[in-house]
Amino acid sequence: MATRTGPAVELFRFTDRGAAVAFLADALRDLARDEPLASVALLTPSRTATLAYHDGLARCDLQRLRLVTDQEFTFAPGIEVTEVEQAKGLEFDYVVLADADTHAYPERDEARRRLHVGATRAVHQLWLTCIGTPSALVAPLLEAH
Repeated sequence: MATRTGPAVELFRFTDRGAAVAFLADALRDLARDEPLASVALLTPSRTATLAYHDGLARCDLQRLRLVTDQEFTFAPGIEVTEVEQAKGLEFDYVVLADADTHAYPERDEARRRLHVGATRAVHQLWLTCIGTPSALVAPLLEAH
C-alpha cells in the first residue's frame, strides 16, 4: 500500500449540524483567503445532508459556494457541495467528508466503499466532520498519518 505524504487527516466532532456549519464556514473562509485558487469538495452521505450544508453555508455568506447536482462540477476555485457518489473518480485540492458518523457510515461494506470514495478525492488534505460518535470506519484514516 502506498503512503501519501502531507497534512494529517483531521477529524472535527460536533454536537449538532449548526455547530459543524459554523465551524466549516470559518475554516473554509480562511482556506479561501490563504489559497484562493483551491478547489474544495464538501461531500455528504445524502441529498438531504447536501442541501442542509449548502443552505447553512450560504446563510454564512461563504463566497464561491456551489451546489452540485448531476455531476455538474465547475472545477473552478471555490467550494462544491454534493453527495459522495457524485465525486467518484474526481480529485479536489481539499475534501471535507461531512457526517462521518456511525449513522451515515455503519460498519457495512457499502458504507466502507462510500467512505473510501470520499476519502480518496483529496489531493492535499482531508477533513472529516461528525455529529456525535465517529464511524468506526474512520479510525484507519486517522491512523494512516
